[in-house]
Amino acid sequence: MYLPRHHILTRLSPYRRHFSHSAAAVLRPPEPEPLTYLDGFPRPDPKHDETILAVPRADSGKNISAKERRAGRLPSIVFEQEDGQHGGNKRLISVRTDQIRKLVNHLGRSFFLSRLFLLEVRSGFDSENDVVETVRVLPRAIHLKAGTDAPLNVTFIRAPSDALLKVDVPLVFRGEDVSPGLKKGLSTWPGKSSGHRLNLMLVGFM
Repeated sequence: MYLPRHHILTRLSPYRRHFSHSAAAVLRPPEPEPLTYLDGFPRPDPKHDETILAVPRADSGKNISAKERRAGRLPSIVFEQEDGQHGGNKRLISVRTDQIRKLVNHLGRSFFLSRLFLLEVRSGFDSENDVVETVRVLPRAIHLKAGTDAPLNVTFIRAPSDALLKVDVPLVFRGEDVSPGLKKGLSTWPGKSSGHRLNLMLVGFM
């Protein structure tokens, strides 16, 4: 049945909801609180920061990667978490193999993958005045050659100050020599019988 336009509007009008400006402000999602450092905890020391140098890479593939490694470069990519299902603004890059090997040997693989670095992408490694991109990154994955632990490739994720990233943080145990429990004959939990999770009670923490 055909109804005139004014009849349709009359029938729909009881279902319309009117919001005031104050109600609209309540419905607006709150702004996220800025992330900051916690009082009483150590902060990163800038003197230990290291900038990872990189150059753009046009192509990918096994042959290209092998050619890069022979030239002393490590095939890498850098992307971001946002819109990751569509590539996350991925950029193909190459980094210096000796620099990554030095960092992994000095920090250890776990600490390398849990530390922020400044990544500077240049048109060439020696082109200090031609910077393509400078961004804070977190190493997401690194593949090492079995037997020699030579780095094969590394993946970085952009880590701006407002990013919320999942990071595998290593646990460091100190004071085992003065632990009352260990002195009584107890021992740390062996890796072969390690549990699948660790429960921490956060009640009372500020």
